[in-house]
Amino acid sequence: MGRWRWVLGLMIGALALYGAVRGLDLPTLWATLRAGSYQWMLPALLALILSVAARTARWGILLNAPAGVSLLRLWNILNAGYLVTHVLPFRMGELARILLLVRFPQTPAGLVAMSIVVEHTLDLVVLLALTGVALAFQPGARELGLLSRTGPALTLGALGGLLLGAFRPQWARRLVETLTQPLPRPLQGRLRHEAEAALQGLQVLRTPRALAGALGWSLVAWLATAAQLYAVMWVFLKSPDGWVALLTTSALTFGMLVPSTPGYIGVVQGITVWVMGAFGIPQATAFSISVASHGLTYGVLVALGAIGLWLETGHVGLGFLQRAAVEDAER
Repeated sequence: MGRWRWVLGLMIGALALYGAVRGLDLPTLWATLRAGSYQWMLPALLALILSVAARTARWGILLNAPAGVSLLRLWNILNAGYLVTHVLPFRMGELARILLLVRFPQTPAGLVAMSIVVEHTLDLVVLLALTGVALAFQPGARELGLLSRTGPALTLGALGGLLLGAFRPQWARRLVETLTQPLPRPLQGRLRHEAEAALQGLQVLRTPRALAGALGWSLVAWLATAAQLYAVMWVFLKSPDGWVALLTTSALTFGMLVPSTPGYIGVVQGITVWVMGAFGIPQATAFSISVASHGLTYGVLVALGAIGLWLETGHVGLGFLQRAAVEDAER
């Protein structure tokens, strides 16, 4: 099954990359890369760091500010998760975050997993709102049906399910009890305990102040992400459009919901060329923007992730994933 998942991911990435480079004129691409104003990569780097810091602050809120787990530790673990996502397929970084944080009793697996689900749902809510604003200023982008139809349906469905669990937890408990009834008692008790911890992770949706804080940091994070792409656009364009950067960021986020290659190599290039092409940006320029922005993100997050993983585990290897799986099986 693992091999087939790798093959599927590689196929998706390869198809997207083919769409990005099909018909690409290599001399034009080389000339575009050589003519770039690379001093703009510095503000892009600062925007990337800001986006990660905002996500760290939001994660602390979603975890109900667990005692003894500092923001620095959450920063390390979040970046370690990004490292795993960039070297392994199928968003394995989310599992890495859970395994690294459940070492502390105040952050059980159910709570951590639910915080990640809420995190992604808030991302979709904020991105949907930002996309609506961008579409108002760029009406020609309405042809990007992915943003105007699929996105809202997906977001509202996820948000509705979480709100139901937050305000009607007894329904969720009954469902868990029914589903776990046929299981052996030890496993049944463990799953119900994790489900209860997961319901605690929905507490933020019932607390106006915490929810406002989480949404505020989500907004900062995504504006910083769009600003990173906008800064990279200045490398290759004389007067880039910020709304195009925002719409491209939104399209990339929804596109990344489909599992693919590690680090979404190929998918990022395919989506960027597709969206920017709709606004008349030449293929070579759009591809150059995608490579520069993605390369910056990949390199910085892998470096920060390696540092975070070393600080948390004492080494940089990913063997902790296998060890955690073995320990879990023994329990």
